[in-house]
Amino acid sequence: MLRPIRALLVLATVFLPACATVGGIQSAPLTAGVSRTFEKDFDATVKAARESVVEAGLQIESVNEVDANTFFIIGKKGTSAFSWGELVRVAVVREAESRTRVSVHTQRRVATNVTARGDYSEPILSNMALKLR
Repeated sequence: MLRPIRALLVLATVFLPACATVGGIQSAPLTAGVSRTFEKDFDATVKAARESVVEAGLQIESVNEVDANTFFIIGKKGTSAFSWGELVRVAVVREAESRTRVSVHTQRRVATNVTARGDYSEPILSNMALKLR
């Protein structure tokens, strides 16, 4: 009887510390992930970011205005037969009147999940570039 309980405790110790959470991804540094600067105003960039998250195949988990110059979009890819899923934070930061920096930071829900995509920055930033031409 103790063996199955020990096995569960070992698995929990291995996997739980490596689990990505919405709170954890929100508290990551603004510079985490892949960044690109757009020569567009803040509001247009936020709109393009929201649309691009959905177009990348993610569901929007939350949208937060951190302050007047910073906006977070949290997207998620749910659990499937092949993956535990991922969380993606898109941070939109106003740098000047017509210049906005966007950082895309992806975390696997479970760090050992080798079948997860691992990085959504390319599809999101590419879609944004097309929208903001």
